[in-house]
Amino acid sequence: MGEEKKEVKSNVKTQLEAFELQAAEQINGSFDDKSPNLSVTYDIKNTEEEEAFIEFQKKFLLKSNILKTVAFGILAVLFIYQVVKAPDNFASWLCLVVCLAVIFIVWYNPIKIRKTLMQSLKPLEDDRYIFKLYENKFSIETVISQEEIDQAIKDGETPPHIPPRVVSFGDIGLSVYEKDNLFIIFLKKDSIYVLPKRCLTEDEIKQLSYVFDQKLGDDFETEVIKTNG
Repeated sequence: MGEEKKEVKSNVKTQLEAFELQAAEQINGSFDDKSPNLSVTYDIKNTEEEEAFIEFQKKFLLKSNILKTVAFGILAVLFIYQVVKAPDNFASWLCLVVCLAVIFIVWYNPIKIRKTLMQSLKPLEDDRYIFKLYENKFSIETVISQEEIDQAIKDGETPPHIPPRVVSFGDIGLSVYEKDNLFIIFLKKDSIYVLPKRCLTEDEIKQLSYVFDQKLGDDFETEVIKTNG
């Protein structure tokens, strides 16, 4: 009986310690969420979205497109030689046209996709976002306008809520590219986030650049020439 009581007390103590640890983590996490090192509200112009998407295509498509162009270019040269040698060879003409068509499609499709995407994003130019920087993560959330909230209430609906995208600096596939006017955040090949520098102060730009460099290492690239001071 005594041993059973000791075991029960031990289990209760263990559960209490686990509860206290969990509560402390929740409190710390809540405090962290309420205390960002940097918080910025911003909007994104369509031209900035297009500039960022061009960088995305350079990063993830350019090398592949060049390899395809070289491969089909070599084939096209071979078929050109065959056509010159035997102008009546229909198969050579057909293969040459196919090679040239593939090269055209390889470079035309990214442009077409970009233009279509920019048209679909144009209505979102007035949307506003909040970027929050923490010690080991950052979050990006969409600001729901008061008009949208009022309209939802008027229609008897629940006001819209879009949960923030929280990204840890340790996430696989995270990389950042800094341009003169933008920070472009890549999450694998799935998502692009744009943070315009026009919405930041000089000190905030320096802070972000420093944090991205320290946290991401080789996964942070910049085209900006840094100067002392």
